[in-house]
Amino acid sequence: MKKAIFRRWTVAAVIIGVILLSSMLFGLPEGSVAVITRFGAPVRVYDQAGLHIKLPIPFEQNYILDARRQLYETRLTETLTRDKKNVILVTYTIWKVSAQKVPDDPIRFLQAVGTLENANSKLDGVVTNAKNAVLGNYDFSALVSNKPEEQKLDQIEEQMLADVREEALNRYGIDVIQVGMQRLALPEENVAYVFDQMRAERKQYAERFRAEGEREASNIRSETDLQVAKLRAEGSQKAEEIRGDAEADAARIYTAAHTLDPGFYRFLRSLDSLEAMMGQSTTVVLDTDSPPFDVLKQPGMSGE
Repeated sequence: MKKAIFRRWTVAAVIIGVILLSSMLFGLPEGSVAVITRFGAPVRVYDQAGLHIKLPIPFEQNYILDARRQLYETRLTETLTRDKKNVILVTYTIWKVSAQKVPDDPIRFLQAVGTLENANSKLDGVVTNAKNAVLGNYDFSALVSNKPEEQKLDQIEEQMLADVREEALNRYGIDVIQVGMQRLALPEENVAYVFDQMRAERKQYAERFRAEGEREASNIRSETDLQVAKLRAEGSQKAEEIRGDAEADAARIYTAAHTLDPGFYRFLRSLDSLEAMMGQSTTVVLDTDSPPFDVLKQPGMSGE
């Protein structure tokens, strides 16, 4: 009888011990953090995956928070730009439970937010406020423009991220990694303005390209005219050089002929003069006793 009672108490003690031990041990998955509270007050944080120990309920309670990246998209909201144009934006936010400062950040998240769903609700207000504040410092062309130098989308997103990150971390223990504009729409009253702006920008592009083309064509014509003038000058110079060389050669030949036979030289010069003065089918009545026509009646000059 005593043995049976002892056996029952032993079994009960083992069961109670197992239950007690199971309530003291908990596993922490990869990418999670655990906040341990004692009678409702946070006392420590675990951010390493594995098996951890705590006091059993009701002394201590563990809250496991998913610390992986989360994506939240805001609803469609209208925002006013600096030049008083309405735009409709959908923004996205990539965030996670902050573990930059352990245990402060996870504890702050648990106390101020509690769940991932509540975190999205908190972020909605923070992102909307930052979006309105940042876009209020930019004109509409910073969002929609055909000119790349006027678009400031990257700069706008960087400023929104800086504003959201600071507030989300300090107030809610949320680490915001990225903020961006996912969708941009226009109210109906702004559509005509955008089309007019795009047409004006395209016209400016066309006029600029036309002016550049005309300027390039003018440069090409000027360069061509310069090359032609240069070639003509070089050709004229070369012709003068050739003519000068030819005349010099002729002069040397005439000089040599005059030296060898002065009479024959005078005869050749007379023929040259006649050739220069008389063309084909030319009739001239002159005194043949005068040079250079006297050669026409010299012996051996009569035609056969």
